[in-house]
Amino acid sequence: MRERYGCVGLGSMGSNEVAILLAKGYPVMAANTAKADLDSLNIPEDCKYHILNGYGSSKDRRKAKQLLAENDCENFDLLINEIKERFRKCKVIFLMASSGGGSGSGMLPAISQRLIDETDKIICIVTCIPDDNASLKEFMNCYEFFQEIESIENRGALFVIDNNKNRNKFTLNEQFACYLDAFLNAETNSTLGVVDRAEIENVLSQKGMCIINKYNSETATTQTVIEKIRENIYAPMENDGVVSNIALIHSNNKVRLNEIVDNVGQALATFEGFGADATVLAISGASLPYTKLAEIKQKIDDNKDTIKRNLLATSERRLTGSIDFLGDITSEKPKTEKKKSTRDM
Repeated sequence: MRERYGCVGLGSMGSNEVAILLAKGYPVMAANTAKADLDSLNIPEDCKYHILNGYGSSKDRRKAKQLLAENDCENFDLLINEIKERFRKCKVIFLMASSGGGSGSGMLPAISQRLIDETDKIICIVTCIPDDNASLKEFMNCYEFFQEIESIENRGALFVIDNNKNRNKFTLNEQFACYLDAFLNAETNSTLGVVDRAEIENVLSQKGMCIINKYNSETATTQTVIEKIRENIYAPMENDGVVSNIALIHSNNKVRLNEIVDNVGQALATFEGFGADATVLAISGASLPYTKLAEIKQKIDDNKDTIKRNLLATSERRLTGSIDFLGDITSEKPKTEKKKSTRDM
């Protein structure tokens, strides 16, 4: 079933994520404005896509957008056509990029809008938010990214990994890939009930934030499942009770769906399956992590004077007065006495 799910990595974070998913058997593509970043990836060359005339975006979202817009959007059209052709047999496409970066953050919102408008596929987004020690530029990029994502209609699930949850970002990428793979391959055939392919994709089709957690059969209980809804790799969920779908796949009989509903909110639809090797919980259609984004906005506001000063410092002219010191130097050649010749004697 993995061939139904295409994964497009944009920029450094997204490319690293799809490299992990490629090893699990998913069709992938890594696109970047920086060829050096693509060259460092340990994936087949035919899975790499370099944006024409790109030399990296250096955390500048505008550079990535301008690159797509070059030559009457030729770069943009080529990239979209490549994605549509490469993943034409997929039902769902996951677009993956860091919100705080340059290339991926700048390109992903526009790419997702085009794919939503031009295909019949479910377009999901996987991103990460900067940790608390990130630069102001990363916070600004992140906030702009989510402003653009929020305005996109008919998008699918949005997964938001929180880089504060582990200093090793590669570990976070690996954990997410593990959870996503467990859910996408969670079909069971128990007589007690199943979560089928249509229900899995219904969960993924819901606009809003989505989380997926996986639990070992030996440790999965109602308490451990509920605890991990709040303590996981994702940005904190809002406590507003907004939920569209909940899917619970059981590996034992120790988890109660009704208690999960009581904890997160009454979902519009719930799906429950039994007989899996591991317990998997997916919650979709939740509110964006507005509380976390408000914290990021506050960091920007608290430093707005610093941001303005730094941006203006390089354009302000503070060196005044004349520097025409060359004008004080005469160009008159010194007079030389003419040597007498024998004719003058």
